[in-house]
Amino acid sequence: MLSSLLRFSYGILLMSAITFAQNIPDEASLLMQLDRDFDKATAEKGVDGWVMYFARNGSMMGDTSQPTTGIAAIRAEMEPVFKDSSFSLRWHPTKGEMMIPGVIGYTVGRWERIRKNKEGKLMKSTGTYSTTWKKQPDGSWKIVLDSGSSDGLPVEIK
Repeated sequence: MLSSLLRFSYGILLMSAITFAQNIPDEASLLMQLDRDFDKATAEKGVDGWVMYFARNGSMMGDTSQPTTGIAAIRAEMEPVFKDSSFSLRWHPTKGEMMIPGVIGYTVGRWERIRKNKEGKLMKSTGTYSTTWKKQPDGSWKIVLDSGSSDGLPVEIK
C-alpha cells in the first residue's frame, strides 16, 4: 500500500514538474529573438535603434577600446558612425544561453560591417560578438555588455 502511494505521489510530482517546465518561457530563445530584434531596430533606426536595447548602465566594448558605459556615452560614440551613409552593421545570433535563469543571459553570433575608408573605398569587416542581457525591474531584458572582435583587417568590396 505504501509503495503504491509513493509511486502515485511520485507520478503526480513528475507530471506537475513537466507541466511547470512547459509553462516557463524559453528565455534563451527569447534572448535570441531580442538579439534579432536589436539588429532589425538598428538597421531601421540607426543610433536610436542601437541605444534603445541598452540598460541605463550598459556598456559596449570593441576590439581595442575601453568600455563605453551609459546610454548618453554610447549614443555620443555611435552617432557619428551611424550618420555615415556608407555605414552598415548587421548581425545574427548563433547561440543564446541563460547564465542565471530569469536574471542574466547572453547571446553570441556573427557580425558584418560595411563602410567607406579614408580613400572612399567600400570595406567589409566581419567578426564575432557577445552580448550580455540582464532582466530589468520592469521585466524587460536589456544589454549590460556588448562586445565584439573582428576576424582581421577589412577587405575591399569590389
